Amino acid sequence: MTDLGKIAWILGMHITRDHKVGWITLSQEKFSKEILERFRKSDVWPISTPTLANEHLTKLKSVEVNVKQYQQAISALMYPMLGTCPNLAYTVATLGRHAATPGPNYQCALDQAFHYLQATHSSQLIFKCKVTGSMTLHGYVDADWASDINNHKSTSGFVFMLAGGTISWSSKKQGTVALSSTKSKYIAHTHVVKEAIWLR
Repeated sequence: MTDLGKIAWILGMHITRDHKVGWITLSQEKFSKEILERFRKSDVWPISTPTLANEHLTKLKSVEVNVKQYQQAISALMYPMLGTCPNLAYTVATLGRHAATPGPNYQCALDQAFHYLQATHSSQLIFKCKVTGSMTLHGYVDADWASDINNHKSTSGFVFMLAGGTISWSSKKQGTVALSSTKSKYIAHTHVVKEAIWLR
């Protein structure tokens, strides 16, 4: 066994520390730049949101764009979404549900996600341990009732924060059709409570 010193990289994530200030950061800037170059998006115009407001994608019966390239792009965006980019969770999950039969509208939405990545590729998750109350677990949850126009299912979303940084997040279509916004929130709260019990 060899001591390689303080950790700086793990699974493509760059880790930096400052013991005096009491913080640690996680970044996937290198990986994000690589996938922007891989899909020829390194020169695209940066934008501030990963998806258009109130954008609803209709399920298609046949493929209308290059499905292999579309699926590869979704796969590439998934890793930063799972690692350090919780803002991409809803967009990647929504686009991924239609990976079998994508169309031009899906491709436009995917391109927008790359524009957003261009604007945020240097973003970091920052954890601060010397802040009052920083080690208290905070959780937030919401539901978008009947947001899927194809089957009227709702979307649940939650995020947990510790030491000022995000440690767990999810955006997931609910398994059943909620008959009211109240029921959709109950379903979302059920998922977030299970996650909170696991985290604690």
